[in-house]
This record gives sequence, C-alpha cells and structure tokens, in this order.
Amino acid sequence: MSGEQNSTQKVSVEDLTLERVKFLVDQIKSVVPHLDELANLSDEVRSQIERQIGEYALSIRTTKLKPEELDAFFKKPYKIQPVPGREKTWQLHIPKFIDVQLGWLESEDESYRTFLINRYVEWLGGLPDEIKRQLGFKPPPDLYLDGEILTGPPRALEEAWTRYRPLLRDRDEKQIIINKRRSFELLAALIKDGVLPFTPKPIDPSDLVSRSLDFKLRPYQEEAWQTFLKYSNIGVFYPASTGKTILGLYLMTHIKGPHLVVVPTRLLVEQWEERIKAHTDLKPGEYVVATYHTAIKKLVDRDWSSLIVDEVHHLPADQFSKLSFIKRKYTVGLSATPQREDKREEYIFALTGFPVGLGWEHFKQLGLIKSPVCHVWILKNFEAKLARLKALIDPEVKTLIFSDSIEVGKTIAKRFDLPHIYGETKDGRLETIEESPVTVVSRVADEGVSLPTVGKIIEVNWLYGSRRQELQRFTRLLHGFDIKSEGEHHVLMTLDEYMHDRKRLFSVMDKGFKVEIHREGVSERAVEQRLTETWQRPRRRPPASKVAVGEPSAIEAPVGPISGILELPGVKRIMSRLSKAEQRLYSMLLQNDGSWFKREQLPLLLGYTSDDSMRGSINFPKLVSAGYIEQSRVEGGLAYRTNVRARAA
Repeated sequence: MSGEQNSTQKVSVEDLTLERVKFLVDQIKSVVPHLDELANLSDEVRSQIERQIGEYALSIRTTKLKPEELDAFFKKPYKIQPVPGREKTWQLHIPKFIDVQLGWLESEDESYRTFLINRYVEWLGGLPDEIKRQLGFKPPPDLYLDGEILTGPPRALEEAWTRYRPLLRDRDEKQIIINKRRSFELLAALIKDGVLPFTPKPIDPSDLVSRSLDFKLRPYQEEAWQTFLKYSNIGVFYPASTGKTILGLYLMTHIKGPHLVVVPTRLLVEQWEERIKAHTDLKPGEYVVATYHTAIKKLVDRDWSSLIVDEVHHLPADQFSKLSFIKRKYTVGLSATPQREDKREEYIFALTGFPVGLGWEHFKQLGLIKSPVCHVWILKNFEAKLARLKALIDPEVKTLIFSDSIEVGKTIAKRFDLPHIYGETKDGRLETIEESPVTVVSRVADEGVSLPTVGKIIEVNWLYGSRRQELQRFTRLLHGFDIKSEGEHHVLMTLDEYMHDRKRLFSVMDKGFKVEIHREGVSERAVEQRLTETWQRPRRRPPASKVAVGEPSAIEAPVGPISGILELPGVKRIMSRLSKAEQRLYSMLLQNDGSWFKREQLPLLLGYTSDDSMRGSINFPKLVSAGYIEQSRVEGGLAYRTNVRARAA
C-alpha cells in the first residue's frame, strides 16, 4: 500500500515539476517583447525576465547561470548566419519563446526556429531596423534599367560597371549600354543584389477606358493600381483572399484590350471566365483566358494590350519562362506565395515588374484575413486516416479533400461516394466543386480556387515537404467569406509522413497561424523519440537535380511510398509482377501522380551511378508495353510517368 502511495506521489511530483516548467516558459513568453524592441528594455522588465529565467534554471536543477552572458543575450537574442551557396540570403535563428515571425520559416528544433531572410522579405513586408543593421543593409544604388540603357549617379554606374562587366557593352559618363542578349540576366542580377531597377513608364493615357465592374478598390488595391499606372509592369504579392483577382479585373475594365490572362490549370481558366462574365461587361474577343501551356503553344505570336499572369511564382520554371516573350504593353503578376523550392525568387520579380506587397499581419489588423487553425492528426496507418476522414466529413460544411495521388483519391471517392476532380476530369470541374458539399480533388485545386462557402479543408496526401503547396491549400479557407466560422484545416499524417514532411507546416506557422497536433493510436513518447532522433541526426543535403517535368518547383527526394497507396489491390497486383528495381521505379512514379520525369533524372533519384546501370536493372520497354508506365519525348529527351489511364482503382 505504501509502495503504491509512494509511486503515486512520485508521479504527482514529476507532473507538478513539468507543469511548473511549462508555466515559467509561458511567463517568459508573456513578457518578452518583439525582437526589435529587445535592445531597449526598461530596467524593470529586464529584471523581471532575468528573475524568471533564473527560476526556470533552478527548476531544472542547474545554477550555472552567468549574468554577463545573460546580458549579452538581451543585447542580441538571435543569431544570423549566411546561407552557404546562396548569396544575399541569411538564416535567422530565434529562440522559440520569442513570438515573432520574420521571413520564411525553414526549420525548427526543440529550442529554436530558423528563418530565411533576404531583400525580398523587406520588400514584401519589412524587416525590423535591428535586423537590417546586423545584416549591413544599406539603401541600394539608384540604378534604372530602360531597354538597353542602365542609368544612375556616376558612383553607382562605376560600381555597376565593375560588378556586372560581363553583361555590359559600353559606357560614358551618364549611362551604360548593356549587352542586349543578356539584358534579362542583368535584371535578375540587379534584383538579387537588392536593386529595384524598374524605370517608371506611365500608362499611355489613350489606353485608359472605363468599363463596368461591380467592385470598388480598397485603399491598398488603389495604391497598387497607382503603382501600375506609374510603372506599367508590376507584381502584386498580397495574401490569399485580399483581392488580387479583383485588381486584375479592374485592369481589364480600365485599360483597352485585348487582354490575355494566363493561369496554371484548366480549373482556374473556368474560374476566371466565370468571374469576368459575372462582374464585368467585357465580351469574348476582348480577352482570352488560357493555361500556361496553351498560351505558349498558340498565343505567343499575337499582340496583346495586357498580360495578367496568375500564380506568377510558376513563371521562372524553364518551360513557362517562354511566357515572358509574349508581346504586350503592360504586365501584372499575381501571387500570394512568391517563393520557390528551387530558390529562383529573383526571377519572379524580374519577369513581372515593380513589386507591390504588404505583410500578412497588416491584413489581419484590417480584419481581412481570418485565423483558421491547422489541425495535424498523427495516425497509425492508412486505415486510421480513412477512419479519421470519415469522422471529419460533414455534408453540412463545404469541404475539399486533397489527395495528390489519383489512386488514393479514387479510393476515397468510391468509399464515401464523393465526386473526384483530377487532371483527366473533363470540363465542368468548377461547377462540380461548387455544387457538391464535399469533393475529392487532386493538386489541380491547389492554387487560385476561390470558394466563398468553403469551411473545411482536409489533406490526405501531398507533394512531400512542399511548403508552398501547404500554404496554398490552407489559404483556400481564407476565401470562405460567406461563412461565419474561421474554418477548419486538417492534415492527416502517419508518423513517418510527419517526420518526413512536417516542414510543410512551416509555411502556415510563419504567417502566424496556429498549428495544433493531435495523436490517435500513436503515443506521445513515440513522436518525441522520433523528433529527438531527427534533431540529433546530421542533416544531409538533397540531390541537386530533382525537378519533375510539368511541375514548376523542385520536389523532395523520394522518402517512402505515400501512406496506403501500396496497400491498394490494383497496385499490389502490378507490383507483384515487377522486379525489385522496377518496383522502386513504379513506387517513385506513383508518389508523383501525373508528373513526367526526364530519363536523365531517374538514375540519381533511384540511386544508380549511370543510365547504363539503371537500364541493366529496369526494362523500360516492357513496362511501357504492359501499360504500367507512359513514355513521352519532352524537350528532346524521353520522360516517364505512371499510366494514368491504366491504374487500378
């Protein structure tokens, strides 16, 4: 009896100690102000924090607290390091108890968060003066690029002549003549160095008109419009649901046509056409809405008054950059997520124009952005995912269920009797989504889809650790302005998926949204043990070349099959007929439903040293002949993907 009492008492003391530690950390959080204010703490507040940190140190049985080092911490409670191989980009390490979001969250461990910061962060939302001082940010030189001429003050021109000499042709005291063939390269280089070299080019007054539009611009949209009138070419990088599309419609009704709107998916073609018809008096022929691929194939040689590029972060991809050659007088690029996994952000700005952006916090203060919570469910296996999915489906709440895998999407649609929208779905995609209370969708609905009644997003699988995709899906909820609730976002992950892909969640966290973790059938100890192992394990750099043809951003290296996909009966039958090497290929292609992979990429992804060694293990003609994979010639070389028409449901 006494033994049981002692045991109970021991557990209670441990629980109490843990609660005290949590309480002290919460207290520290409550009194530490934002980062840029830390150097100017009052003596009273500083003493309070020092006392609480001291109490915390005692609670974990250590008295090795050096006042002089604590003093140094208050002067600089963060660490900045340059990113190897990335010029003008730094890692900012901040203790987790300091509640501040700066730049793009790259990683975190039990104590620190690491953000990536650069000039683009300053342009699109600002950096505290303290950080800019630490980075040595200075006002960029006044250089302006106009056609083949670079102008600016004499000193700035002298520095430019030295720094960019291979891209330049000649100079005099007032200007530099650039190498015409390398003008775009120079523009990107200037932007990467923090220079905004865009020369004002006012809109031709004769191009201004006034057509019908049943929206009025908000003050920040009016500011963007005025910037457009000044420069003729701009990139608009406001958050989702803040009216970037409205700004595009305003341009179309206030500038003479014809207008070309390019979008990444056919679903967005439908949405733009629907909005143009519903809110303007524009007639077909005055505008064309097309996918990137259609525009490149059929519309490059036509003359346009304006080019509006939706989801413009795709534009730097090699296959889409050809859109920059479309003949037009004016350009507007639109994106809520001007980041790329291949780190080519400077090309987003170079291909659009003068950047217009405001931090997400600004729009939250205006009450224009809701604050949905991201619920992450760590589950035992694929069947547990389906069980949790069943509990979350509510026909009274407009819901999108995301599944990158066509196989898994079909399985869900069949089990719950739901419509399924994916790449092979014909016309009427948007109508189906609008009319169905609950719809299963592939990545075709990742971007731009604006549904005023959507109240719930559920993710079953995804594109590995893609932070941009996670933010795109999460922000579908911000468009739900016809519902009173904040909306719900649910991500269903197995433990393996959580370990491999949890960095997806950073994009939601670095915009200040709350992420809650739930466990079902997975112990807290198991999660903590795996996290500890990950934090202690040395980081490996991913392979350099991992870009799927048809996808604008780099993908993560294969880390294991999508949860549940290899358990599907049709897939099991196919896998049983393949060699181990062929199984690896087929499994990797399954994880990237619909994406083409160049032949030259596959050896590296599958672990071979050469194409010859891969060809000795994998019989590609046999797999194509059997209908398991498709083969196509892309950009002069062979490419492969799983056969979307022959997959077993």
